[in-house]
Amino acid sequence: MKKEEEKIKKLEKAIFEISEIVGASDINTDEISNLLYSYDASMVRAKPSAVIHIKDIEKISPVVKILHKYSIPYTPRLSGTNLSGGATNQKGGVIINLSPSNRIRQIDTINQIAVVEPGVVNINLQNELKKFGFFFAPDPASQNVSTIGGNISENAGGPRCLKYGVTSNNILKLDVVLPDGNEATFALDDYGPQIMSLFCASEGTLGIIKKAYLKILPLPKFFLTIYSEFRSLEESMSAVADVIKKGIIPRALEVVDRISIEAAGKSNEINKETEALLIAEMDSNSSDEINKEMDLIMKILKLNNSLEIKYSDDPLVSEKLWKIRKDAYPSLAKIATNVLVEDGCVPRTKLVSTVKKIKEILNKNAVKAGLIFHAGDGNIHPNIVFDERDVKETNRIRKVAKEILKEYIKEGGTISAEHGVGVEKRGFIALQHSKETINLLRKIKNNLDEKNISNPYKKIPFNNELSEIKTKESKLSENMKILISEIKKRYQQKIPSAIAGNGSFLKEIPQNIKTIDTKDIKGIIDFDRDNMTITVESGVSDTNLLSFLNSEGYKAYLQDSNSTIGSIIARNDFIEIRNTLLSMEIILSDGTLVKFGSKVIKDNSTYDVTKLMLGSRGTLGIIASVTLKIFKDIKSLKFTHPKNIINITPFHIKIKKAFDPDNLFNPFLTEKIYGKF
Repeated sequence: MKKEEEKIKKLEKAIFEISEIVGASDINTDEISNLLYSYDASMVRAKPSAVIHIKDIEKISPVVKILHKYSIPYTPRLSGTNLSGGATNQKGGVIINLSPSNRIRQIDTINQIAVVEPGVVNINLQNELKKFGFFFAPDPASQNVSTIGGNISENAGGPRCLKYGVTSNNILKLDVVLPDGNEATFALDDYGPQIMSLFCASEGTLGIIKKAYLKILPLPKFFLTIYSEFRSLEESMSAVADVIKKGIIPRALEVVDRISIEAAGKSNEINKETEALLIAEMDSNSSDEINKEMDLIMKILKLNNSLEIKYSDDPLVSEKLWKIRKDAYPSLAKIATNVLVEDGCVPRTKLVSTVKKIKEILNKNAVKAGLIFHAGDGNIHPNIVFDERDVKETNRIRKVAKEILKEYIKEGGTISAEHGVGVEKRGFIALQHSKETINLLRKIKNNLDEKNISNPYKKIPFNNELSEIKTKESKLSENMKILISEIKKRYQQKIPSAIAGNGSFLKEIPQNIKTIDTKDIKGIIDFDRDNMTITVESGVSDTNLLSFLNSEGYKAYLQDSNSTIGSIIARNDFIEIRNTLLSMEIILSDGTLVKFGSKVIKDNSTYDVTKLMLGSRGTLGIIASVTLKIFKDIKSLKFTHPKNIINITPFHIKIKKAFDPDNLFNPFLTEKIYGKF
C-alpha cells in the first residue's frame, strides 16, 4: 500500500511539472481518456495513468527528463494502428501522444530528402511529395492513418518494399530523444557502428523519434498494373515463385484469397472458380523495360493456369484493380468483431508449402481467416476472424496463432515481418531465437534504458516466457569451431584481441595485442538460387564470391576489391551494402555465438543488430557469417562511401559494454568510436 501511495505521489508531481511545459489542457488523467488510450489495433488492453499530448517536438525531451527523474514508464504513441500491443502502456504509466507533432519540415528534391516530425501521416507525406514528382517508398496498408514515426518504430513495409526496401532502407538520419530525456542524432554517415538502424523496429523501447530525415525518390515515368485470377492459392504462389526465379523485381507482387475478396464485397467482380487474386505492378523510366517485364510475367501467369488476366497503365484503372487488395483487411470486420493478424515471413521458396500448412491448421481447428500476402517477399498475413467475447473461441484462436507462428519458424522464416513483436508475440521470440541471442537483446535494452521506462515489457521475452522449443543450432565449420574455441580461451584469461580479416589493416594494431583473423573461415554455407540469397562465412572475399556467383549466373551488390565480406561490413565500406544484408551470426568476446535476422527479406523480430554491426570495426563482435541478397541482374552499381563523421553520444559506450563488457575486442579503437570506457 505504501509503495502504491509513493507511486501516486510521484505521478502527481511529474504531471504538475509536465503541465508547466505542455500546458494543463494537453494532459488527460480522467477515466475516459485513459480508457481511450488503453488499446491499439491488437487484442492487448492496458490502461495508462495519464495521456500527454505533444504538439511541439522541442517539448519531448523536457517531458521525458521529468518522467525519467520520477522513474515513470512511458509509451510513445501515434495513430495506434499497432497490431501487436506496442502502443499500450503495460506498467500503468503514461502515454506520450505524438500525433499532433505532424509537420513536414522540409522537402529537398535536389538532395532527395524529406524532413518530418513523427506524427506526419504516411499518405499526407506521399500526397505532398507527389506535387514535386517524388515519393517515399514505404507504403503500408495502414498508410492512410499510420505515421512516419510509427513506420520507423515498426520498420513498416508495404507492397513497394519488394523493390525499394522497408522503412529502414529509406532513412538517412534520425533525431531521437533517449530514455533519460537527452537528445542525440544518428546518421548513415556516422563513424562507428550504425546506431541509427537500431531505432528501426525498436518499437519505442530505446527512445522516441523526434525528427526523421527520409530518402525520397523521383516518381518513375512509366508504370503498369497486372491483375490475374487463379483457381487456387497454390497456383498463384507458384506464379510468384516463378516471377522471382526469373530475376524480375516488380514494384509490388500481392496475393489475396477468396475470403478476403468476399469480405470486400467484390465476389461478383471475379470468376466463380477464382480462389486467389494476384496483383503485380512494375515501374520504370524505360517503356521498353516495362513492356519486356510485362511479357515475361504474362507468360508466367499463363503457364501457372491463370483464369483471367487484365492489365493497365491508366492510374484510375490501376486504382480500381488495387481496390480489392486495399479493402480486404478492413472489410473483414464485416465477418466478425475481431481480426487477429499473424504476420510472418518465410523464404520465397517455402511460400507454397507454408500456405498449404496454414490452411490445414485453420481447417483442423474450424477457424476462418482471410489470407493476404506481400507474396514477392514471402510475407504472409493470415487475418483470423473471431469474437473475443467468446472465451472458448478466443482460446482456440490463440492456439491456432501459435501453430502458425511455429510453421514460419520450421520453414526458416520469422514470426514478425512488419507488424512488430510488442506484447502479443513477445513470448514467442524464443521459438525463433536462441537464449544467447535473447540475452544480448536484454543487455542492449538494460544498458540503454537503465530504468526500463521507455515502452517497457515489449519486444523481449521474460524469463518465464522462454519456450521449451529449441531452435536449430547453427552448423559450424571446423575452422569456425577452432576460432570460437580460441576466443573462449582468451576470454577466460581476459586477453584482448585485435580482429582482422585478410590483414590489410594490421598496421593499426598495437604490437602488444594478439591478432585473431577470420581469413580461414571462408565457406559457402547456403546458396539458394530460387530464394535469391546466399549465406557465407565472413572470411570469403568479395572477389571470390562474385566469381562464384557469376559462374552460376547471379550477381551481388559488391565491389571487386579482394576484401573479406566481414571486413567490408565491419568497415562499412559503402552505404549500399546495408540494403543487401539479411542476417548475421556474431561471435561475442566470451565466445558466445548469436544470430540476428533470417533468410527472408523482412525480419523485425529483434533489434536490427545486423545493420548495427556496419562500421563497428571489430569492436562489438566478430562477424562469423552473413546472408546476402543476390540478383539475376543489377542494372547499375553505385558505391557511396560514408563520410565517417565522429559522433560520440552517451549511447555509444553503453552499446559497447552490452556487447563487450571487458573491452577485449579491438580495445585500441574504443575511445575513438565510443568515448572513454
